Amino acid sequence: MTPAHPSHPSRLAWQVAVATFFSLGSLAAETVSGYVLEAQTQQRLAQVEVAFLVAGENGLAEMVRHSTDEKGVFSFSGPFLAAGTPFALVAHYGGLEYATETLLVGGQDQVIIEVFEGTQDDNQIQIDGHHLFLAVTPTGIDVAQMIHVDNLGASTYMGHAFGEERHVLQLQVPEGNLALQGHSGQVLRAGPTRLFTNSPLPPGRSQVTFTIQLDGEKFGGDYQHEVLYPTSRLELFLQPTDIELPSSVFQDLGEVHLQGKGYRHYRVRDLSPGRKVSIPLPYTRPLRWSLKWVMLVLASVMMPAAIALARSAGSPEGNRSVDAERRIVIAQLAGIDDRLETATGTETVDLRRQRRQLKEGVVLLYRQLADGGS
Repeated sequence: MTPAHPSHPSRLAWQVAVATFFSLGSLAAETVSGYVLEAQTQQRLAQVEVAFLVAGENGLAEMVRHSTDEKGVFSFSGPFLAAGTPFALVAHYGGLEYATETLLVGGQDQVIIEVFEGTQDDNQIQIDGHHLFLAVTPTGIDVAQMIHVDNLGASTYMGHAFGEERHVLQLQVPEGNLALQGHSGQVLRAGPTRLFTNSPLPPGRSQVTFTIQLDGEKFGGDYQHEVLYPTSRLELFLQPTDIELPSSVFQDLGEVHLQGKGYRHYRVRDLSPGRKVSIPLPYTRPLRWSLKWVMLVLASVMMPAAIALARSAGSPEGNRSVDAERRIVIAQLAGIDDRLETATGTETVDLRRQRRQLKEGVVLLYRQLADGGS
């Protein structure tokens, strides 16, 4: 994390501020020591449990846990502390965990773990930048959100407990969202349209990133973004780049390229909690799906038309009409054959059903032409 203002130290991950002091001569490689500091009072804390975690194939695993002494000092030593071993420390304070980044045994003189008092008051929680990526795809809308959360207070915001779960940052998403995946911090579901994180927010800045998808068959045409916390900037990045939003609401910042992809960049400033921002997206079902339904309609009316033509085929005019209809149906069959080469799933089943119906119509038309020519 980066600090919310210069008075805060640099903060890492979601719960810690760590200052590592290097000296000219390190302690023995088999010893790791330091102390726990209450950030606001700058007092060392006694009787705080500190866990020692060692990095392994399956991530960090706790090896041992000690409490700080009356001076707030902890110390770890043992055969598992070979020089250069990756490790991390976790201080358990006020029902919260404050973890260091991954360090190396023998690489520092002492480690200072900074902790904070906890609070359930979210009045100091603000969103500096809410980055919303919306990509229109053949099957729906791909959505990615990156949120910069600032805790402007002097305490760790710990949210509220619901049974065994702790709901910290609340997040609102549209109905019908699918494939939720958190990318920085754990993002969980509280309901069909409400998500939450369970990581406490220390003073300073935190980041939350997650992705969802919206099913195109159920998408109503507008993406609805609901504001839950005071937000300085809503940054929109849209694909394709020719999407135009009303200038009365959205500031158009032009086309940008991020990681090799082009986006249309819009911005909305100073959003208050409760405001809803409607983002119109030009989603239309893929052409192949539109054609599928057109072909189903054509196939359903083809048989009655063929029968009607057959009744009048005894005349030269009737024969010419039947032959023209036969050519149309053959062309439609060829189009379906081309689409079957790349179709998958339910599209394949629908196309094969259409093909059978059209072939029956062609056979009927050929028979009528033969009868008319005899």
